[in-house]
Amino acid sequence: MSVRLKPGALVQLGSFAAAGARRVLFLSTTNAARSQFAQALWNDVSEIPALSAGTHPAVDVDPRAVAVATRHSLDLSAARPQPMDALVRDDDFVITVCDRAYETYRGATAHWSVPDPAPTGSDQAFDAAFADLARRVSQLAPRLLALD
Repeated sequence: MSVRLKPGALVQLGSFAAAGARRVLFLSTTNAARSQFAQALWNDVSEIPALSAGTHPAVDVDPRAVAVATRHSLDLSAARPQPMDALVRDDDFVITVCDRAYETYRGATAHWSVPDPAPTGSDQAFDAAFADLARRVSQLAPRLLALD
């Protein structure tokens, strides 16, 4: 049994409106789907550059993630999983998009608990993860200020 926070439940408690960033880093465990989705979505709507990485990166981006992104006019064909240690900087606005990455990397600025679609392997699971991240990115991107 898993427990998840109802989307939007904490919206009224605050925002990152006063926060700024030079760069956003999306962090997951394998960097094979969720963090790749988040990076592509973010770079499509924000002037603040985004990267993605994994605490234990996979060899390749999951082909099902590439297919979902393509259906939404985002290109992940050249995306490659990257190790967190090679990318993370002290001034990054780090968003963990999976619980295991959050438990591994405690320096996150924000945490989004997005279920991993890979274990089920279904198109619906990948579509749900994409939709969840699209909603979250669309809510945060306009509130985060770009720093020089």
